[in-house]
Amino acid sequence: MSVAPDAFEYSLELMWALAGLSLVLFIVMFRYHVLLALISQAAIRYRILKRPKILNNHPRIVILVPAHNEDVGIAATIGSIHALDYPKNAYRVMVIADNCTDQTATTARACGAEVLERFNDEQKSKGYALEYAIEHLQKEAVRPDAIVVIDADTRVDRQLLNVFAHRFQEGQDFIQAYYSVSNPDDSWRTQLMTYAFALFNGIWLAGQDQLGLGCSLRGNGMCFSWRGLRRQPWRAYGLAEDLEFSWYLRTAGETIHFASDARVYGEIISGNAKASKNQRLRWEKGRAELKTTFAREILLVKVPKLRKWILKSDLNMIPLSRYVFGCLLGLLAALFSLIFAVSTGVGSAVALSILLLMAYMVPMGYLGLYLSLPFTRLGLPLRYLFALTRAPLYAAWKLKILFSRTPVQWVRTERMADQKRD
Repeated sequence: MSVAPDAFEYSLELMWALAGLSLVLFIVMFRYHVLLALISQAAIRYRILKRPKILNNHPRIVILVPAHNEDVGIAATIGSIHALDYPKNAYRVMVIADNCTDQTATTARACGAEVLERFNDEQKSKGYALEYAIEHLQKEAVRPDAIVVIDADTRVDRQLLNVFAHRFQEGQDFIQAYYSVSNPDDSWRTQLMTYAFALFNGIWLAGQDQLGLGCSLRGNGMCFSWRGLRRQPWRAYGLAEDLEFSWYLRTAGETIHFASDARVYGEIISGNAKASKNQRLRWEKGRAELKTTFAREILLVKVPKLRKWILKSDLNMIPLSRYVFGCLLGLLAALFSLIFAVSTGVGSAVALSILLLMAYMVPMGYLGLYLSLPFTRLGLPLRYLFALTRAPLYAAWKLKILFSRTPVQWVRTERMADQKRD
């Protein structure tokens, strides 16, 4: 195919520009391509362990519920915990009423929970509240075998403690439950977050666990044995205290295990833009701060270079929405570079564009595999697939809030029960 000289030069220049863009994006995201491929393959191999229902013994467990002005919903959470299929004399429920100005403590006591009231005008975070409770337990004559952390807006699966107890018997000291959504069908946003939680709190953790990296903690449904806390005391106080403690453990050589058969269900805010923004902003900003905090720590970890490279890739992994955008942009750049290369008739240009397209087929294939795993591995109903049509709007909203002011303390997120009460 022949073109005029000016058109030929223009097409060739445009082709090289697009090919360069595609190549740069592929190189920049190469570590993420590799990590996603490893996680996806590992998650396929992950199996939910079937354990006998009868335990040899029942470890003594204290369930900690950090709460800041949660009098509206705390009763339902405590009621869910009281319904656990576990001997009543083997576990306790302890609510940490942290800097509360409402009736959280009174309501929690009326529901049968122990209550620790904490007031501190300077140290305001969930991490400080947990530390306060752990220090209190340390002073008791008989200490628990383990603690479990449950958020104040959570419903728990009745087998939660039985699953954790089996894990203790296997020698596991740090465990993360599968954290999903309690109100999945309230809106398109809660449907989308149910799917996102299945990826982020399910498939990703299963892949980490199967690879032997140790999974990330997710704040809700965390379980720590007392012997584990003696080795690695709680010391996380930031906006993302769960991930912060995860990286302390992982860089110290500890392993956090994922228990997909232990499940907790937290509430996702629906129909309240301000509350949703505050909740998401804390998560996003908190994770961003950890990247600089632990980059050096990973370099000092005494593990093989490949494992260290994977850990650093995990620390710096970009949000899925940005990863998908980068992949699609690079793929489209490669496709249009091929179109312009064909119009020039330059064989080397055509060959380069084809190689770029083929290169992108690999990560795109693994991306498709990863996105399908909630349905094939976790049994998520296919109706949640339709929520993905709103994903571009959600991604744009997330990008917008990243430029908002970072919260500096633990601010209670408004719940659906608040809206019903009003």
